[in-house]
Amino acid sequence: MNHQQLVKYIAQTFQAEVQVHLKNRLHSFYVVGGYAFGKISKQRPDVNFLLIFDKFTTPEDYLEIGEICKTVEEKYKKDATVKIEFRPFRYIKPRYRNDFEVSINPIIISTGEIKQMNGVIFNKWFTNGLKKSNKLVFGNDFLKSLKIQNITKDDLMKGIVFDVTFFTLPLSRAPAQYDDTEYNLLLNESLINAKNVIYFGIVVAMTADELKNKVYVSHIENKEKIPSFYEDRYGKEAGDMVKLVFEVRENYLNYKDDVKTAKEIFSVALNIGSIVRNKFLH
Repeated sequence: MNHQQLVKYIAQTFQAEVQVHLKNRLHSFYVVGGYAFGKISKQRPDVNFLLIFDKFTTPEDYLEIGEICKTVEEKYKKDATVKIEFRPFRYIKPRYRNDFEVSINPIIISTGEIKQMNGVIFNKWFTNGLKKSNKLVFGNDFLKSLKIQNITKDDLMKGIVFDVTFFTLPLSRAPAQYDDTEYNLLLNESLINAKNVIYFGIVVAMTADELKNKVYVSHIENKEKIPSFYEDRYGKEAGDMVKLVFEVRENYLNYKDDVKTAKEIFSVALNIGSIVRNKFLH
């Protein structure tokens, strides 16, 4: 089978395992992101799922998810490196290694936690992204019922340190878990977190009127605008960093085993986090 078919089968296996083992516990189960609409990177294919549990998650739920992930890895061990990524908290080292890599990202939340977070999934900008790119697999369409108010400068002031740290703190510890043959895993983790910080930095640099009019949406949907936006709002050094991140993401297979690039993107991800945080706080 070709790689596109393989990604499809891996995604379908994860979905089937969730349906068998967790259907009675889940309020909603979605495919989210580009894959939900048939868009997938040939360089770095990844599939994102959103699991919304009823009321609150239990330890048994996480044990079940762990078994599901191991089942998927085992089934395709001769065909692909299946990378399980609980972004941004934990990137599981794959048990089987092949040239072709596929990432599975299960985003796990519950209706009780969403209620405690004032009706958002982690924050407004992340929830807006989920609402714009999802496909319900089974259950109730919980995302459709969420009404998200516009992002305001007050929202950013309350959450800026947490939101940047949310991505950069786990990444900053990542080098300790990879050996000298696994720099492609560090590169992958660094690229994912760099992208998320870059997107958040767009929102941070917007004026109150731009936020009200959701100008950030056009930038996030058109990546070619982002480097020049960063150069304008954060300076040339920041713009160059963003260019490098997108260059490596778009040509991942050319860079994935390059130690120098892995270290460079790791540094860029943390430095952009500092630049975004400092701009807002100073």
